[in-house]
Amino acid sequence: MSLVVKRPAHAPAPAGATRRTIALVLVAAAGMYIMVLTLSTSLSLRLASIDPDAKESSYSLAVSVSAFALLVAVPLAGALSDRTTSRFGRRRPWILGCLVAALLGTAVIGAVSSIPVIVMAYVVAIIAAQAAFNAYSTIPVEGLPDAKRGRVMGVMGMFGAFAMSGGSYLAAAFVDVPLVMMVAPVLLALALSLPLLLLYKDPVRDRSELPPLDLKGIARTFVVNPRKHPDFGWAWLSRFLAGIAMTAMFSYFVFFLMDGLHMSIGEAGQKAGTLSLISAPVSVLFFTASGWVSDKIGRRKPFVIAAALLMAAGLAIGGTASTFAQFTTAWVVFSMGQAMYLTVDMALCAAVLPDVRDTGKDVAVIALALSIPNIIVPAAAPTLLATGGGHNYPLLWFGAAAICALGSFTVTFVKGVR
Repeated sequence: MSLVVKRPAHAPAPAGATRRTIALVLVAAAGMYIMVLTLSTSLSLRLASIDPDAKESSYSLAVSVSAFALLVAVPLAGALSDRTTSRFGRRRPWILGCLVAALLGTAVIGAVSSIPVIVMAYVVAIIAAQAAFNAYSTIPVEGLPDAKRGRVMGVMGMFGAFAMSGGSYLAAAFVDVPLVMMVAPVLLALALSLPLLLLYKDPVRDRSELPPLDLKGIARTFVVNPRKHPDFGWAWLSRFLAGIAMTAMFSYFVFFLMDGLHMSIGEAGQKAGTLSLISAPVSVLFFTASGWVSDKIGRRKPFVIAAALLMAAGLAIGGTASTFAQFTTAWVVFSMGQAMYLTVDMALCAAVLPDVRDTGKDVAVIALALSIPNIIVPAAAPTLLATGGGHNYPLLWFGAAAICALGSFTVTFVKGVR
């Protein structure tokens, strides 16, 4: 069975325009990934410096509340983006406006020491950052042919690997200057997105080409009927299960360095950057090679299955680590799986979107598969970590590993993609 390819409703862009779009998307990728991959690390370091004894509960509160708000806010922003008829196009106004809002929110986090205010500011900042990233990530989905998406998303992920390392070092370097630590990732995203904002020919759509602006109707479409679109439903479920693994690892590894390996706040921040730097070459290889090979052979599911199992293995190794060298092994194994997963699974999801007219909204619904775990995992993690005398990372990470392994099975039910 061949890949199901969703063709855009409009004529494909000329080859020259496609090459320019790829270049602009890749320049913006570094800044966008720095923002979305390091804001939570910066927040964890900020909270640890303000209230080290309650850092886990404060962090879990901020992440859970923001993730709950993301359930509505990001798909709504995606749907409104689909229906934008600005002369500047549909995506660019949302990218710029949301980046400015994210900048204001992170500035508040860096300027105050009140936990309730920080939580509220983080909700605003992460919603805006994710909405901007969603509008940005819609561009390669709707602006590039299916045969090029895998490799382009692989290169985007490669930039993400380096961005996470750079962002972690950036956070550690400015841990004593919290305002700079918090706003720097968003400023970089804004700076590196400027070429895209200025030069990308964001297609302007006539209102007659767009779905009607019906907020009640939009709300109903946030949940895609899995019976009507079973491939989309299975792909979403698989991504959600993998998202639990990613959240469990990336939300709590900095605290593990502090509590499990007994590092100071500054040292934990530096080691977070070191981990990302060590894994970056491996991630680059898996981001680029998996996307290219997947495009070449026309198969997605075997890569997604292997990626989920690698992430599960990484979590299991991390749960038993007692030295930084052992945890580094876990991190590298997990990074292999994550790099392959984020590259190929997004290409798989792009091939099973229900409606090309609602690409922005549907991409946002896909993004929720990685956002909802930010509600579930932080809600459960404090209890799991407190079990058996505290700092029970084996329980947290072995549980997440089992769930991730289940995701490697559910993706096999996607029938429209090989």
